[in-house]
Amino acid sequence: MKRKMALAAPLNPSASKLVPEGEIITVLAPGEARLPKRRARPGLSTVERFVAVLSSIIDSDTTVAKVNFTKALEARSTATLRAMTCDLESYALFASGHAGAGLPASAEKLVEWIDHLEARRQKPATIARKLATVATVHGLLGAPSAVSSSLVRDTMKGLRRRQGKGQRQAAGLRLGEAIGSAPIKGFTLAALMEACGTDLPGLRDAALLSLGYDAGLRVSELLEATVEALEVQDDGSGLLDIDRSKTDQEGQGASVWASCETMRRIFLWREAASIRKGPLFRRVGVIRTKGHSGRRALAFGDLAYNASVDRNRMAAIPARQASVTFVIGDAALTVAAVRSIIRKRALAAADMGLVDLMGEDLEYALDSLSTHSLRVGLTQDLFASGEDAGPIAQALRWSSVGTALRYGRRLAPASNAAARLLASRRV
Repeated sequence: MKRKMALAAPLNPSASKLVPEGEIITVLAPGEARLPKRRARPGLSTVERFVAVLSSIIDSDTTVAKVNFTKALEARSTATLRAMTCDLESYALFASGHAGAGLPASAEKLVEWIDHLEARRQKPATIARKLATVATVHGLLGAPSAVSSSLVRDTMKGLRRRQGKGQRQAAGLRLGEAIGSAPIKGFTLAALMEACGTDLPGLRDAALLSLGYDAGLRVSELLEATVEALEVQDDGSGLLDIDRSKTDQEGQGASVWASCETMRRIFLWREAASIRKGPLFRRVGVIRTKGHSGRRALAFGDLAYNASVDRNRMAAIPARQASVTFVIGDAALTVAAVRSIIRKRALAAADMGLVDLMGEDLEYALDSLSTHSLRVGLTQDLFASGEDAGPIAQALRWSSVGTALRYGRRLAPASNAAARLLASRRV
């Protein structure tokens, strides 16, 4: 449904104008027009990359059963397979410069690789993940893995002892209001949503951030959210059905809650973009046209005495109003797009003075944000409100309470049994 207006009315009665005065806005609903083309990025798919790098480092006399390979890929999510491919490419790069460092790999070669990665200042958590990928690939090859050998284990223990630092986790995007007694520093969800504005991409980004926080969604779950999976409740809140997630690869499913505010934001975005079915969050192509003032037709008296007569150049030039056309895509956003949205809105919040960060502190805070920050922020707010790790792990669909404790380790002590008992007595 193509809509055009000279002055775009606010989508919320209390909101400011969608576009500056005098600008024409056109919204092309999904399927009405193609998105503006982006520069093509030639390259192999994740599966093709995985196959290519594996083929380049296995010994010539080692074979991989096709059925094992196919089933191994089917059992893993796209994000997991992408990470495994990057890890395997890291080992292939090392193997290319070290004789006999292919697969299967000996414990000695793995130790050399660990030293190689440490020399490049990679963290123990990153190296441990890469070793886990190598162990998985050995299983795919039907070969015993040396990753679990005492030599490799002792090497990793020594590495952790030398570095002596915990894993750096994504910074949490907490709500921004006073929850519990813990002060909120850095970027907040409220600041990012205020920086979204009221144009069409801003409505989408605010709805995406709000739903991601309320439901504690992983980025894969956020991108798989559809209109059909979202149900409005009697009180205005919502329930989102999740068919499959990282800890539910068999597709048993789960339902998560969304606040009334989030449902209003989703409604505003859907109505403005004319989304009736399919993915909730999509790419918005933006085509802008500059405006200019008009000019009457030139008469002969307006020309210089030696000017040539050109009817086209002398013709009147009609005025053109500035315009912007929003083209709504059919497919869901990508992980990279969500990452870009979070960083873009964080930068806008900093520019608007919504956060008290400058210089190196600002750069560090920006670098700490990721697609996982919404999930971490909700976890931290739940700990700050006094919730226990068990209900938090259940609400955010973690298979282990330890994961919830790891993400909320800075706030969990303030809500544990000792803190609750002594807070009113040891003043």
